[in-house]
Amino acid sequence: MANQIAKKKDNNVITFDSDLLLADAGAGMEGMTSDDFMIPRLAVLQQMSPQVNKRDGAYVDGAEPGHIFDNVSGQASDGEEGITVVPISYRRAHIEWKPDRGGLVRDHGSDSGILEGCSRGAKGEYLSFDGNEIVPTAEYFVYVVDNDGGFSPAMLTMSKSQLKKARRWNSMINRLQVPHPSDETKKFTPAMFWNAYKMTTVPEENDQGSWFGWNIEMLFDASSGGIIQNLKSGRDIYLAARNFKDQVSSGEVKVSPETQADEEDLETM
Repeated sequence: MANQIAKKKDNNVITFDSDLLLADAGAGMEGMTSDDFMIPRLAVLQQMSPQVNKRDGAYVDGAEPGHIFDNVSGQASDGEEGITVVPISYRRAHIEWKPDRGGLVRDHGSDSGILEGCSRGAKGEYLSFDGNEIVPTAEYFVYVVDNDGGFSPAMLTMSKSQLKKARRWNSMINRLQVPHPSDETKKFTPAMFWNAYKMTTVPEENDQGSWFGWNIEMLFDASSGGIIQNLKSGRDIYLAARNFKDQVSSGEVKVSPETQADEEDLETM
């Protein structure tokens, strides 16, 4: 009887075929929509970040100040080595925070009119009637690109002392003029996702303390052909970025919850 049962079990076993991997692609995720996903935020870890404190429940093994942290995967990457990103869209936001790390109040969007009713603090910060801080913030949706040509979306924000880095980055993007594809006498400004940038972190300081900030380097010059000619999967990245930009504009993209950056305690406006 035991041999008969064993034989029956063997006859019911499905032989694994690698074609099953393709046949089952996406299986189980049919009910997921854009409302069921979160785009990660990238942040520069600081001395006071919980991810670098071994006694904190949010500690990430091996994380150090200056590392770049992905708050969805929970992974920290070396800031000196950096990451490659393709910027997709930009928005200047005005984020309201409760004092003493009390948490996010609201996002007032891109209209700077909210600042008109604010007083200025000792460091030049914008303070609301309730004593909350309104922080002008540069927001970028980007693709993070790996060495094999893989890419994934993320949001990268810059505020306070890092806001000048955002202005510089925007100027780099806006000033780029590439050859016209059909008229060699002309040039034009391509989409911001035509190029890629190396994002690393560097130590910074002022009279109030020290922290790590962003360093941004353009990877391809105007005559290079941009990501299409120079990155693995460059054409796929460009086409995906065009579609992703439209999703951002329509509000389909959901971003993981925002947390106040540790570096803001040390930075001036």
